[in-house]
Amino acid sequence: MALWGALFLLIGACVQAASAVECRAFLQMHGLLRWAANQCAFKQYNPAVVETARECFDKVGSATASPLMFAGREQFERQAELRGRERFCAEIERRFPMAVRP
Repeated sequence: MALWGALFLLIGACVQAASAVECRAFLQMHGLLRWAANQCAFKQYNPAVVETARECFDKVGSATASPLMFAGREQFERQAELRGRERFCAEIERRFPMAVRP
């Protein structure tokens, strides 16, 4: 559950410049939510999150950013396997309405 608190705070900070957020954690969160958007068939993904992720990607470089985003994707897959994909998708939708929309 600590993960959700951290992700919620990071999403709340997404409208700030990349320098104002912890880019490594943000990129991992972006990887999880971006993969969720695909796997859960969400129709909308907050462009402010995408922009902050792009700024963070540039800030830390692709050698650091790409593995972090992949780790977020893997985290989604682990949680979906543990909880069930539909249930986990519903949880993401409920907890992150500022990031994803059905």
